[in-house]
Amino acid sequence: MSDPYEYFVKAAPPYTEERPSSLWRRLAGRWEYLSLLDWEWHALSAEGVTAPPAAEVLRPVPAERAAALEADRQGWVRYWAFYFDEAEWRDGEEPTTVVRRRRSPERIYDETFMRTNEWQPDSAVYEFFHPRGSHPPHLVEIGVDEAERLLQELRGVTGATEL
Repeated sequence: MSDPYEYFVKAAPPYTEERPSSLWRRLAGRWEYLSLLDWEWHALSAEGVTAPPAAEVLRPVPAERAAALEADRQGWVRYWAFYFDEAEWRDGEEPTTVVRRRRSPERIYDETFMRTNEWQPDSAVYEFFHPRGSHPPHLVEIGVDEAERLLQELRGVTGATEL
């Protein structure tokens, strides 16, 4: 049996079709999005999402590609090594932790790996990209493997990046 949905990715810069910011599907004019928070499909109007992205940023993808994107949870997450400030990074000091961001259609979700060895919501990523105070953190983007290695080294935990 074939999949009855049409699938689309949102690929507005800096995102691309290969690494999109969100996954959408449509059936008989009804749109749904893949939540990157609970990994479930949601109809429009759920969680305040009332319309699909503009047509110019949507790219059609085959059902097989959509299934691969849906299965690859890490592909939707960006990780950064966290430094208290740029001077620490320039001095070659080790980062103190790892932060991550999931840009889901219903909201952006930023987390920091805390001393309690768990991810908790935090504003570090936002503060880096929108510095308002006098001491924004310094972040260096890393891949999931480097994030896992850093958390093993800094906190002695494995599997911390699993979603």
